[in-house]
Amino acid sequence: MNLARVSFVLLLAGTAFAFALPSLAADVLSDAKQNVEKLGAEKTAWSGPESGPKIEKGRHVAYVSANEQNDAEREWGKAIVEAAEKAGWKITVIDGRGSPVSWLAGMNQAISLKVDGIITSADARSLADPIKQANAQGIPVVGIHSAGTPGPQPDLGLFTNIQQDPKAIGQAQADWVIANSGGKARVVITTSGEYAIAMVKATAVKDRLASCDGCEVVEFSNTPLAEAAQRQPQLVASWVQKYGTPLYITAIADYTLDYQVPSLKAGGADPSKVILIGSDGTKSAYGRIRAGKQFQAVTVAEPNAYVGYQAVDEMNRALHKEKPSGTVPLPYLVTAKNVDAQGGDKNTYVPDNDFANRYLKLWGVQ
Repeated sequence: MNLARVSFVLLLAGTAFAFALPSLAADVLSDAKQNVEKLGAEKTAWSGPESGPKIEKGRHVAYVSANEQNDAEREWGKAIVEAAEKAGWKITVIDGRGSPVSWLAGMNQAISLKVDGIITSADARSLADPIKQANAQGIPVVGIHSAGTPGPQPDLGLFTNIQQDPKAIGQAQADWVIANSGGKARVVITTSGEYAIAMVKATAVKDRLASCDGCEVVEFSNTPLAEAAQRQPQLVASWVQKYGTPLYITAIADYTLDYQVPSLKAGGADPSKVILIGSDGTKSAYGRIRAGKQFQAVTVAEPNAYVGYQAVDEMNRALHKEKPSGTVPLPYLVTAKNVDAQGGDKNTYVPDNDFANRYLKLWGVQ
């Protein structure tokens, strides 16, 4: 092949590649927009278990909450108490106060009470010794957000771990950013390394944004969730000053945004140009989204009451030495468009699938 022909072939290849780039970018943007529509749709189908053991009355179970100051942790506990009382169980709630040291104390307290089972929302890696001790005494441990992925966690000593798929949550946040920005976003990703689930969420945001050629992750910030009140106000102000606007900021929990918003207001930031993307679906998040012009535009909501009922169901299976149900709640994207749907009028996400009655019937309570 002569040089002229080689040059012609290379020119054609380069032209084809140049046309492919806009096409690929358009595909990513189109895919993100479609995913956002699906994630915001009502969840009415039942994806939980169809069979399981009947509940035996008289059990005593402890709920070791990672932090009762966090809406989600507190709401899971309330639902656990509600479901358990209907089933004839006693529930002791222990507040882990957001600290690994307090989590350890809470687990040891639960073990000393000689409970039949322990449900905890603290990170299981920090609780290796007491979980091992509980298992050795025949006390099953069920986690909520206690590991990086949902399902059985034998290496961590958990019968199962209940949560939405954190990868799906992170991808949902990223898809909203891509769709909202038209594929041209500059993003700060925030996380909290003491929680495995937080790192999985944040990494999923980063990985999904990497497929968007016009998007840029300007910073990946890892700070302790327990220090949100002290650190987030200063951090969010520094990001706006350092990177300018428009700027998107993703969070592994709406809780951190509670401390970012006042700082942004005090600094005179434009809420249309500093856009916060949350996770969990707390009351404050719903309020900000509903009000508009409050910086937070979206959250990936957790079905808190559903999770509490599932925790009781999984514990019942553990006590009967049966397998976990395999249930994984689906992500739900809350925006101004659907903020009042599916429990949103009460500032929480309640899927319209009659989960409470379904579980009670499954347990033989009805």
